[in-house]
Amino acid sequence: MKELVALIMNKHQDNGIEVNPPATITDIANFESQIGFELPNDFREFYLTCNGFGCNEDIFNIIPLQDIRQHQQDYGDNWFYFAEYMIYSDMWGIRRAITGQFEIFNGSYPDKTITTSLAEFLQRFLTGNVFETGGLYEWQNEIGIK
Repeated sequence: MKELVALIMNKHQDNGIEVNPPATITDIANFESQIGFELPNDFREFYLTCNGFGCNEDIFNIIPLQDIRQHQQDYGDNWFYFAEYMIYSDMWGIRRAITGQFEIFNGSYPDKTITTSLAEFLQRFLTGNVFETGGLYEWQNEIGIK
């Protein structure tokens, strides 16, 4: 996860990226207590690497834990939004399915699963940001979401 975050930072250093300092174990525990479930390992590893980031490209953000906690509409029973672009024009969330598996979804199509891996989600952002070839929206088209 650290390498992936470093690659994203490097790619966006010229057009602007702000990476937040890592969350603490206490930050994560408080977040988990508020949302009612433990984070999957890849999310825990991400937030221990950095507590989100803000990228000027497409105004894309991985939302810091404290920001999610402040907006009750951004989380619920077994889910929360963790990424957004263009000042909340579109959002991506994670939910715990009935099977116990975690699924990443787009807020506009909440019944469709994009992936079960934060690393895969971040890799697609690294490849093509939100709109470019290989990016998040092309990926959603590839798997039949849009």
